[in-house]
Amino acid sequence: MKTFLGSIVGIVLSSALYAQDEPWPFEVQGEQTILLLGDNNFQYRKKPEDAFRHVMATLNEADFRLLNLEGPFAGGTDDSTKTDIPHKNWRHSNPDQVQALVAAEIDAVGVANNVTYPWQAMMKSKQVLDEAGIPFVGGGKNLPEAHKPIILEKNGLKVGFMQYAATVFPYNHAARENQPGIAEIKVHTAYQPPKNLDKPGQPPYVITWLDEASRALMVSDIEKLRKQADVVIVSYHWGVSDTKKPVSYQTDIAQAVIDAGADVVFGHGPHRYQKIEIYRGKPIFYSLGQAVFDDIRDNRHRRFREGLLARLVLENRQLKSVSLVPTWRDDDNFLRLYDPNYGKGRELLGYLRSVNEGGAPLKLVGKEIQVINNP
Repeated sequence: MKTFLGSIVGIVLSSALYAQDEPWPFEVQGEQTILLLGDNNFQYRKKPEDAFRHVMATLNEADFRLLNLEGPFAGGTDDSTKTDIPHKNWRHSNPDQVQALVAAEIDAVGVANNVTYPWQAMMKSKQVLDEAGIPFVGGGKNLPEAHKPIILEKNGLKVGFMQYAATVFPYNHAARENQPGIAEIKVHTAYQPPKNLDKPGQPPYVITWLDEASRALMVSDIEKLRKQADVVIVSYHWGVSDTKKPVSYQTDIAQAVIDAGADVVFGHGPHRYQKIEIYRGKPIFYSLGQAVFDDIRDNRHRRFREGLLARLVLENRQLKSVSLVPTWRDDDNFLRLYDPNYGKGRELLGYLRSVNEGGAPLKLVGKEIQVINNP
């Protein structure tokens, strides 16, 4: 009996620790605010306009909202035994799901990622996004259009946004001079034997490096954008799925693009937290994890539930502060914010710190995890 009662008490206490109030509006700390979310996918929702309902109060506080759209609104099969990408177990989103972005007043999305495939699906999705009034970057009818950034303007602040993908299939995917597709940052991979060859079965060393022509084009893109915008945000779909450490090429890309003029680099693709770095005073988010994500392959939407909402506060057109709030999707698959001081939020903060070895200092300030604070 005591064991049973103890279990009940434990469940009640655990529920109390993990329970969350409705999302909080951020305190206004500067003139304007930009919010960033990682991987987002919208499928099979009867009311897609409710996808962000538990975080809408927070989204409404921002001046700009940007995210990675991982899944084109191209329409696809509803048959769970079939796929819309022959070499990948993946189903595209139906066009009605775009209402999730419309209702949340998302200002722009990036489409350069591994599931915006083939280019025909990207072009179908382009039409849906255009009709819904949602600007996007990272894809287009040819190479110049795919590499064209957008500039969002509000109250005199110009925010430049661009997205690339390193996770690219070798055909019908990346944009070419005369072929539609996504904006690619090309990466080469080699495998070097281990030092001790007397031990069979050892894994090789993996070596990665940027393609020089691809790097030069990316740098040129950002240098041009720097001249047109007050703040430059560059996004990447990169890394290895389900890993907690960035691959060496990710650091090479991030530093190269900051050297070219970017103010913020935010990544996605691993679907997990990865460390945060500061380079030349600029933040690099290697992976913000997932936000709204409806990919139901093998219950995959239940495997990767963690995410981070990044908040950029600007004053006099300069980056004043950068902070993070943990997010999680419960069994109902709705996105919620979690206070990092207690319960689930505290658990997620501990997880973030565990993968942030050698990264930027993380300081709790109110309900946010502060990364940068420029007085």
